[in-house]
Amino acid sequence: MNDTSADAPREESRPSQGVPRWTWPDYIGWGWMIVQQRMEADWTGLWDYAMPNPKASEETVARTEAQLGFRLPESYRGFLLAADGWPYFFQDMTIFSTSDLLGGDLHKAGQIQLELEECVEAMAAGGVVAADHFPVVASQESIEIALMGKPGTPAEGTVSWVRGEVMQRYDDFLDYYLSMMELNKLDTADIREKDGPKPEGTPHAIIDRPGSPPVFEDARRDDL
Repeated sequence: MNDTSADAPREESRPSQGVPRWTWPDYIGWGWMIVQQRMEADWTGLWDYAMPNPKASEETVARTEAQLGFRLPESYRGFLLAADGWPYFFQDMTIFSTSDLLGGDLHKAGQIQLELEECVEAMAAGGVVAADHFPVVASQESIEIALMGKPGTPAEGTVSWVRGEVMQRYDDFLDYYLSMMELNKLDTADIREKDGPKPEGTPHAIIDRPGSPPVFEDARRDDL
């Protein structure tokens, strides 16, 4: 097991830099600790919370790619092989599982902005060609989505955060993921300032998913 306390990304680090020697299970375990901090601060229950899903098998990812008609960019593919989606990883936003990529309510929520003319035009104004992208993050409660560039396009492997228009663009899925974890930290600080300490004995509801990536118990949260 890696020592996450020694190598965890620092506030001064650019998300795109990542951490030497870390793989997706490390990043997911670290991210889960950050989400736990927000969950503990959010004792009033403003947001829902869930653990990352169990990993997808190589066979499952390959079948999904066969149905999509292209190989998934490596940064997102690696995530799926460590966690097959993550509900509510940031506020009401969910990272797609292999099944979400192929259909369902989340997929529909992600596709809407790729098909609405006004959204397509707004994305184009932000340098994002809708036809070159597919959704990898969406929400059923808001219009927040993240789009990934398809292979063989100028946007290949990049990620764009879209809310009716382009909010931010990222080098790859890891860059996006780490940036959103920094926003999780900021969200936690805002919640603590607004709501104050959690009253003693206040429970938290969480979706427990057996087989999810392990939380690194030897990591010290003060180092995150």
